[in-house]
Amino acid sequence: MPRLNVEVIPPNAEELNLIFDELSRKYGRQPLTAKVITEMEREGARLVRRMVHTKVTYIATVIS
Repeated sequence: MPRLNVEVIPPNAEELNLIFDELSRKYGRQPLTAKVITEMEREGARLVRRMVHTKVTYIATVIS
């Protein structure tokens, strides 16, 4: 029976550090209010989700 194989490829540490650096530059000079923290969390989650890749392959089984 054929099936799909799904592989989730997470970002590596270097890519995550680039995201954290970007957030630090953007929000580093702002006071840490609840609103700013919420914005940072939301943007960080969005950027990390964009770095996660998926690989889907079709697997056909041969019946002999």
